[in-house]
Amino acid sequence: MRRLPYLLLFLSVPAYSQMPMVGDYAAAPDNWLLGSGQRWHYHTDAAKRSQEIAVREPVGDEVSVVDRAKTILNNSSAKAIALIDGNQIVWAGYKSPANSNSLFLSFSVGKTITSMAIGKAICAGKLSLADSAEYFVPELKDTDLGRATVRQLLEMSSGTSAINHDSSIMSAEQERDMRLGKISVLDILKTPKVSDAYLGLFGNKRQPGEVFNYHSTDPLLLGIILNRATGISYAKWVEKEVLIAVGISNESVIGQDHFGYGIADGNVRMTLEDWGRFAVWLKQSESGDSCFSNYVKQASSTQIPNSIKREGKAFSGYGYLIWTENNRQKNSYWAVGYGGQRIAWNHKNQKILIAFSNLENYMDDLYLLYRDWSSLSN
Repeated sequence: MRRLPYLLLFLSVPAYSQMPMVGDYAAAPDNWLLGSGQRWHYHTDAAKRSQEIAVREPVGDEVSVVDRAKTILNNSSAKAIALIDGNQIVWAGYKSPANSNSLFLSFSVGKTITSMAIGKAICAGKLSLADSAEYFVPELKDTDLGRATVRQLLEMSSGTSAINHDSSIMSAEQERDMRLGKISVLDILKTPKVSDAYLGLFGNKRQPGEVFNYHSTDPLLLGIILNRATGISYAKWVEKEVLIAVGISNESVIGQDHFGYGIADGNVRMTLEDWGRFAVWLKQSESGDSCFSNYVKQASSTQIPNSIKREGKAFSGYGYLIWTENNRQKNSYWAVGYGGQRIAWNHKNQKILIAFSNLENYMDDLYLLYRDWSSLSN
């Protein structure tokens, strides 16, 4: 997809501008993709017991797919690609300046982490899919956004819309004030322009749950709901219930504003190996009949059609902050980030693909690579 939203203020970038593009394609320059975040961001601990990730050589038909992955890495803007089978890395490659110690910025891949954090809160009895946003965030009481439910926020169907054409919601002045710590994410969400429903041609308000509309508002509000429902910050909840559960072996960085509200639309930095651990953990969590397993099954299945296709033209569906029904592999589900960040899973086996990139101009090659990787039996 070409213009996925991302909150600019928490990157080491100049004052507000449109998200960078090269031609028609979304771009993620190295100082964004491989940067270390801001001083007010949250640094996690590593897990006391890291998840074991084995490494093995490709076998049989895997060899030709790995060779294609190497070619794609060498000939594209990709900075790192990994092919995983179960809990085994079959191949992983890097391109300078990226290396095994680099912290790769999630961009909107981080939305899927937010989804998993919400699932954990649901299963801990902290909230439910049917809860309205205004129940936890009374500052939004009697607003269109406040009436949206947790489920509708996960589905990107709150009824509100992006303010900017790149799906972001801040003005230049708001971005600057947030960097300076003058205002918070919540202050942005409270503004009428953000919290009001989209108005149709005849002045009718779009109702929550009616239409999938990809923009930053819904996941950012979910981050605030996690603060209120759990009693701790978004970053600490994500660390405790997701990243430590994943078994990360290195410190990671989670974006937040000066007030402790998480940048829940996508600002997590981890090594490629720890992104692999997250991907394996999510896939393993899909199995079984536990509360969280059932949540992951729902989250990774189509909950609302991507009928407008203003964003995500390669996907026909959306789950809970997860893209579904890729046009090259209908059975797959994806975490997707601006500039060419991708994690791919499928419901039939344990084949996983991870890619971090500077430019989204080779995505169809990547989708075809995953189609063929996921077609191989375990």
